[in-house]
Amino acid sequence: MSIKINDQVIPDWAIERQAEALFENVARGMPGKPREIIMMSALDLAKDRLIDQALMAQESRRRKYKVDSIDLQKRIKQWLKQNGGKKAFEKINNPMIRNHDDLKRELSDQMRFNQLLEEESQCETISEAEALQYYEDRPELFRTEELLAASHFLKMGKTEEELEQALEAVKAIRVRLDKGEDFTELVRAESDDKGNDGNLGTFGKGRMVPEFEQAAYAMKPGELSQPVKTQFGWHLIQLHDRIAPKVTPFEDIKEKVIEYLTERKKDKVFEAFLDRLKAEATIEEVAGI
Repeated sequence: MSIKINDQVIPDWAIERQAEALFENVARGMPGKPREIIMMSALDLAKDRLIDQALMAQESRRRKYKVDSIDLQKRIKQWLKQNGGKKAFEKINNPMIRNHDDLKRELSDQMRFNQLLEEESQCETISEAEALQYYEDRPELFRTEELLAASHFLKMGKTEEELEQALEAVKAIRVRLDKGEDFTELVRAESDDKGNDGNLGTFGKGRMVPEFEQAAYAMKPGELSQPVKTQFGWHLIQLHDRIAPKVTPFEDIKEKVIEYLTERKKDKVFEAFLDRLKAEATIEEVAGI
């Protein structure tokens, strides 16, 4: 079914192409769902977006916003450069841009949309007091994670036989370390990962493979781990330090919080404006075109 917004009709093929372009993004948010269900959601999202775009285009034209021709030409050249030059129209998956005239119209509309957005999202900047309240209500957003500083010794292996040999080698290295040999020197001489002498720098959770992370976060500074198996082989981990979380002072983050909250406020103001446009518009499904 096509959609009619006031006097403008969006054909069913445009809705379908827009849905196809959105399909992968929608699918990522619906893991495990059947393709048919994902496509239905993509179609609904495509309709909503195209309705919003149509209403903004109509309102922008009604207000007769000017489009600077020099700026428009710059945007056209930039778009073509970013999307493959002369073959861009063949490569992109956009139902609304099939040739140069479509591109010119689309970019002109975007420039008018920007003027409409700027005009209809005007609001007072968030105050410092409001930003402080947001900061105090959500301390977890401004607290750094606990970091570890560590080095490792690695013997790689893929087959069962290679992994058995790697484990025996790592066990032997650990014995030598227990007897007082230097960790860095042994890494340089015998590790399969000699980069930066085995020093991994600092890292937080989610940076290392799970088995390595679990072992490292269970250690105390100065400790040497027992052999740890990961997808890369067998490791020995030397933990240098645990860097405790700290809260970023409000004064250091104040401007960014004010900017973030003001942009959110602008978004809400514009969403309310769009809702008013929808309420005043005639939107209906019509026979496919």
